[in-house]
Formats: sequence, structure tokens, C-alpha cells
Amino acid sequence: MTGADLHLTLVRHGATAWNDGGRWQGTTDNPLAASGEAQASALAPRFGGQAFEMAFSSDLTRAVQTAELVLPGQPLILDPRVREIHFGQFEGLKVPEMQRHPEYAVWQADPWRVGPPGGESLAEVAARLRAWVEDLSGGRVIAFSHSVAIRTLLVDLFGWPLMPQPDYPVPYAFRLGHAGVVDLRRVGGHWTLHV
Repeated sequence: MTGADLHLTLVRHGATAWNDGGRWQGTTDNPLAASGEAQASALAPRFGGQAFEMAFSSDLTRAVQTAELVLPGQPLILDPRVREIHFGQFEGLKVPEMQRHPEYAVWQADPWRVGPPGGESLAEVAARLRAWVEDLSGGRVIAFSHSVAIRTLLVDLFGWPLMPQPDYPVPYAFRLGHAGVVDLRRVGGHWTLHV
């Protein structure tokens, strides 16, 4: 299916209490905070009246709630392949707390190939998201996912270089805000990013 023309919209979920508190949640299944509900509700008018052949969501609650607020009544396909990275033992921690663990330096030496203790490497995240996107048969598709997951797919699709950031454990120079949107096109097997 990799050659079928596709318009893919990726949406990051709204904020949770852990997001608001600076805690990294990964696959911990937290609901939206009031701030996240407001972010998702504010995004809904952007997609009002738009038709999607398929709407996917991570199976984590914060993504599902975001999807339901942005596209009320739209049938959702829950797919764990669009989940957030599993941060293992670092889930629930703030970055300074992570940095006190000896495993943090091991992970940061090569986060593409090495995961945090008990978690996933970025390469593993890229592989499952690439498998998901290559299964898409084309048309207009939307998916509600997560910050690291979406950015890892972009790095993988476009071959962007890793750029380690001080005091930020994921080596991407770009961020994606809560309820942020990324539009991609696949035409003739060639991917482009539209902002």
C-alpha cells in the first residue's frame, strides 16, 4: 500500500495533569486535564465539516478523548502502533529526576538504538509507526497520537538528523504543542510535509 496517494493529518493529544506538571508519561494512561479538554475543543472548528475515510487514535485515553472532542461522532479505529514511546522506568518523572539515574546517560548516548530502562528505543517507535503508515490504503486519514511518536515518524520519513537538546531527553530540535497538527501528503510514494 506504500504507493497509494494519501492525505494524512496527525494530531497530538491535549494536555494531561502530568504534562502540565512537567512529568513524562509515555504509555502511562492518563486522562486529559481541563486544559487539555479546552485545547481539543478549541481545535474542533478547524475540522468541522471535513470528511475522513478513516480516523485512528492511539488506544491511550488522552488521545481517544482528544479525538472525541475534535471529531464528535466520528468512528475511531484504536491502534496501539500510534501510541507514545514507552519510557519504561522514567515514566512519571521530570527530567532532573531522570538525570539522577545512572541509566539515563546510557540511554542518552544513543537514544535512537537504546531505550530507557524497560522502555522503547526511538528506532522501535519508528518501526511500528512506519508499519502503520505503510498499511494505510490512501485517501484522507486523521490520527490522534503523541508528541514523540509523531516526531519520530517525521524523522524516519524524511531522514532528518538527530539533534540532542540540553535538558530534553529526545534528540529533536522541533517541538509539537498540545493539540498540535501536522499535515502530510504521500503522492506516488513520495512524502511531503505541509504546515
